[in-house]
Formats: sequence, structure tokens, C-alpha cells
Amino acid sequence: MDNKKYRQRRLHHLLKSCRYPLTIATLCERLETSDKTIYRDIQEFRDLYRAPIRSNEQGYYYGPASAGSFELPGTWFSDAELQALLAAQQLLSQIQPGLLDEQITPLKQFIINMLSQHGHPPDDALQRIRILGIGQRISNPQHFIKIAGAVLDRKQLNIEYISRSSQKISQRTVSPQRLTHYRDNWYLDAWCHTKKALRTFSLDNIQKTAVLTEDAKEANPQLLEAHFESAFGIFAGKADKTALLKFNQHRARYIEKEQWHPRQQGEWQGDQYLLTIPYHNPTELIMDILKYGADVEVVEPASLKQAVKKEIARMAERYER
Repeated sequence: MDNKKYRQRRLHHLLKSCRYPLTIATLCERLETSDKTIYRDIQEFRDLYRAPIRSNEQGYYYGPASAGSFELPGTWFSDAELQALLAAQQLLSQIQPGLLDEQITPLKQFIINMLSQHGHPPDDALQRIRILGIGQRISNPQHFIKIAGAVLDRKQLNIEYISRSSQKISQRTVSPQRLTHYRDNWYLDAWCHTKKALRTFSLDNIQKTAVLTEDAKEANPQLLEAHFESAFGIFAGKADKTALLKFNQHRARYIEKEQWHPRQQGEWQGDQYLLTIPYHNPTELIMDILKYGADVEVVEPASLKQAVKKEIARMAERYER
């Protein structure tokens, strides 16, 4: 921790622990620094941290109503934590335009102030970090706010949902369980009272939302895990199949470091890498297999191998026209 952060942390502790005002002379003696530095620190506390510093003829002190709860988060940050803040600020900047702008803007500004305070000019620093979103679909910000509120407040929702596959519109009453951000898009995991089953809804396909007064039905955590997390990707359902994929040497050194599924297993076989993945719905798994082209082979099951071959044939037919 540098001298400034250490000094400011000590100043904070002095103001918070003393039951009486501290004079500038006392602070200079305790902190072993000049009065100009103390005045500068006090001004930064007020401007940057909104510290509840009060003063009278006896000296400086924290306001009694706020002293117990007030902390200086910035003074606890290491250089590594500040770099994490920088990445967080960049990530917040990449969130879908208009999505929670009112709520996120103060947080982004706080991070910018903290970076500036610790010698990282934001305009320059943010050009050094890029977080790229690919395939992001636009969701209605007002729908997101209502859904997020219902998830946290544990209230049921009425939604109008358009199916991506059939394009049919349906009315659903759901008990939201959690929001999931997956591959740059938002999804709602919920108990669907209409279908009487757990379902996942893509937020960009929700056309209308209304928060109800009824409390949301709580799903068993083990049931949630089995339904939403045991299978592959965003497609829910308890995993009932296992894929065995074989990657050639060129691709294997990268695949060995990737996580496709929490319960995957991998092993080397000569210069090839075998990856075992549980799944239920093969749709997303097929897409991930195809993006590696001839560098991967489906060993089993036969049904998955046939599905991949069929899709490759359809692709080849399109280019032969």
C-alpha cells in the first residue's frame, strides 16, 4: 500500500474512533505530515468519498449519525483490485444501451473517480481494455427492470412470450427463480404456472410484463440445479446423454483449458484430446461442435454423430447450388 493510501486509512480510523474533534495540529502529529496535506486529504474525503466530516472551533470529526456506518472503500483497494475495477467499469460500459442506465451511472462514475484518484486517467486506461460482446440481442430495459425486481422481491409475473422456434405468442404466469446472463444475453429461469414446469425465457422474446401481488413459488435448489445446470448450455433439462468428442493436436491444447460444462472430463490419448460432456438437448452442443470444423470428431453417441453429419451435409448442399 502506498504512503497516501496508508495515511488516508489512518486518518479515517482516527476520525472514526475518536469521541471528540481532532485539531489539525493533532492530526499532523499523529499522521506525521503537514497541515497542507491534511487539508487536502479532508477535501478529498468530502468530494470523492462523500465522507461525513464536520468541523467546529475544536477541530474535525465525523458526524455522529454516519460515523458508525461510513467506510472508505477506495483506501482498501490494492493495485490488483483497482485493475479489477477498471475492467468492471469497462464491462458496465458494454451493457446494452439504456439497460439500467439510471442505476448503473452512479456506480460507473464512482469507479472513474477512484481510478483517477489512484493515478489511472480513465480516458486513457479504458482504451487499454476491451470487452467484446458477440451476438447480443436487444431487450426492453423496462421489461428487464420489472423482471429483475420480481426476481428479488419474489413476486409472480405475467408475461407475453413469443417462441423463437414457432413464433407463436403465449400468455404465461411464472414464478421467477433467477436471472442468467449467458453468452451476452439475458434469460429468466422460472416456474411456469401455465405449463406446470420449469422453463427458461429469453428476455428479448418477452413482449409484455406485469408484476403480480402473489408471492413467487420457490423451487427446490436441487431441482433447479438438476434442471438448469446439469444439461449443456442454456437448454434446460436433466442431462441424460453423454457426448465423447475427439480433438486433434492442433486444437487440443486450447480445448484442454476450456470449460464447456461443470461436469466435463478430459484426457489425452496420444496426441489427441478426448472430452466427455453430459447433455440433454443437443442443439447448442451441435453448434459448438461445428465451429471447430475438421478439428473435432464426435465419437459417441451415434445419435449426436448422425445429427452433426446431417447438418454438415445440409451446409455442403447449400454451397453446391
